[in-house]
Amino acid sequence: MNAARVLITIVGLVTAVVTFCLLRFPHARRPQFRQYGAFSLATSLLGAAVVLAFCLLLAYLQGIWSR
Repeated sequence: MNAARVLITIVGLVTAVVTFCLLRFPHARRPQFRQYGAFSLATSLLGAAVVLAFCLLLAYLQGIWSR
């Protein structure tokens, strides 16, 4: 596993956690978006999973392209 794949994976994990937190906890959002309530736990997990899956797909494709 090369450095680019590791970096993409780490960024993906961090982005998934941030996505979950922003969807679940409205007080962490920017002021103009705080009016919308917190999303459900299932929706927050699904949003984080989609972001993580996309980043892992990018890491996988980067590994294929670098061969």
